[in-house]
Amino acid sequence: MSIALLLAHATDAGAASVAAWLAREVGPGRVRMIRPEALSLASWTHEIDAHGRSSTRIVFRNVEPLASAEVGAVLNRIRYLPMPGFNRASAKDRDYATAELQAVVASWLAGFGSRAIHSLWRHPWITPMLPLQHWAAAAAACGLPVASRTIASSSRLRDRDHEAANPAAGTATGTVLVAGENLGGALAAPYGEQCLAAARLLGFSLLEFRFHGADLVQVDPLPALAEPWAAALTGRLLRSLLRENRA
Repeated sequence: MSIALLLAHATDAGAASVAAWLAREVGPGRVRMIRPEALSLASWTHEIDAHGRSSTRIVFRNVEPLASAEVGAVLNRIRYLPMPGFNRASAKDRDYATAELQAVVASWLAGFGSRAIHSLWRHPWITPMLPLQHWAAAAAACGLPVASRTIASSSRLRDRDHEAANPAAGTATGTVLVAGENLGGALAAPYGEQCLAAARLLGFSLLEFRFHGADLVQVDPLPALAEPWAAALTGRLLRSLLRENRA
């Protein structure tokens, strides 16, 4: 049976909630959570064949090894890759080791293809990036009311117009969560279909759209998933991937 793999930091309460939901639905033996720091302390065997297909086996300290063929779904919540084994190394050696780990982890995640959220086939970064100009253009094309913003070369003009023209995403008054084909959030009724279309256009299967009043102010590929309904919605997406990718 294939497993669901969650890559998340110890402080990621949302990922823990998703893991708990999945464990209840598919069984705890099919859900595994790995901390990013464990990746740098593990032993890797990573091979790529003549057709570009990769296979990976990771041996961790004090826990069972992990083979990529066992994994049917991946939720990647990595925000950075810690290197605890290089705390006392020189800056040069630490930078080199970090670059090597970034490369092997990226190749490993890319090997999962559509089993991974988010797929590195379309977005080749371990930590997904979504620049404002990119999501704003897609959202506007799908009919969403994107908040106006000001970009100014003068600090005087920038400071004067900043508060009015650049609403803070942290003051979001409503959200829409897209998880595959499913929608949730307080504003799913008026804006859900447009958000789903924008997510498809952007190539992300998990996105949170944040609104301030009636204006879209941020699109986040790493939503907090703090609410039980958001964890359940994400869990359903992972469960569907498990069903599609039975080992």
